Amino acid sequence: MIKVVFLTFFFTGCSNFPPKADIKIGSTAEFQVDVSYYAAQAPVQKTILIMPPTGGTNYLDTSYAEALQANGFDVYILNHWTGDNEWNIELGIHQRLYTRAQRAITEVINHVNTPEIGMLGTSVGGLHASVAASNQPRLNSVFVITAGVSIPEVIVTSDQKAMTDAKSQRYLKYGFTNDEVYQKALSKEFLLDPTELQPLYKTKKLGMVIGLKDKTVSTKSQNQLLVLWKPTTVISFNNDHFWSIVKSWLFKESEIIEFFQKTATL
Repeated sequence: MIKVVFLTFFFTGCSNFPPKADIKIGSTAEFQVDVSYYAAQAPVQKTILIMPPTGGTNYLDTSYAEALQANGFDVYILNHWTGDNEWNIELGIHQRLYTRAQRAITEVINHVNTPEIGMLGTSVGGLHASVAASNQPRLNSVFVITAGVSIPEVIVTSDQKAMTDAKSQRYLKYGFTNDEVYQKALSKEFLLDPTELQPLYKTKKLGMVIGLKDKTVSTKSQNQLLVLWKPTTVISFNNDHFWSIVKSWLFKESEIIEFFQKTATL
C-alpha cells in the first residue's frame, strides 16, 4: 500500500522527503560532500553508500536507505559534492565529473568506521558505482541498477535529453561524422571506464538490474557490464530505463537488501 501511495507522489513530482540527518563530509574546505545519514541501531552489519540517479536523491533512494537502516546497516546517500553541477559540451567534462564523484566516494569512505562497506547505485549513480568497484579498495560489495559499460558508449547512445543535446552540439563543434568517431574522441578524454581500470571488481560481491528495453543506458552496454563483472545476483525487467528502476524498488527491494546481508560477514 505504501508503494502504491508513492507512485501518486512520484508522478506528481513530490519525490523528495526529509532525510534522517544532513551532514557535510570533507577533508578540506574546498571539497565537500553533502550526505543524508541513516544511523542503524547496534549492532551495525556494515555501511552502505547510495549513489542516486540523474536528477538527484529521490524517494526510491530514501526508501532503500530506510529499509537498509532497519536491517542493521549504516547508510549514507551522497546527494551532492563540490563541482557536480559543472556542465559544458567540451569532451573533457565527463572525466572531471567522474573524477569528482570518485573523490566524493573516497571522502565518505574515509569517514566510515565499519570494516565492511557496500554501494548501491542507480542509473548514472550506477555508472559511478561501476567505476568505484575498480577504484575503491574498501568496498566489498556493489549493486547497480541499469548501469553499463563502456561509459563513453553510454554517453554516445543515450536517449537522455542532456546527452542527445550535447551530442548534437558536439557534432557541430567538432565535426564528427558518425557515432563511432564521436565515441573514439570521448574515449581518449575519459580515463575511468571500468573496462580499462584494474580488475579490482573481481575481489567484490557484485549484483545488477538489467533493463531489457533500455535506451537511456542501453541494454547492450548493460549486458557488456554483465559479461565483464559476472555478478552473483542478476535481475532483469522487460522494460525501459524508467520502469526498470521503478520495478526494482517496487518488487525487488527486499532482494537487494538480502544481497547486502549475504555480503556482510559481521
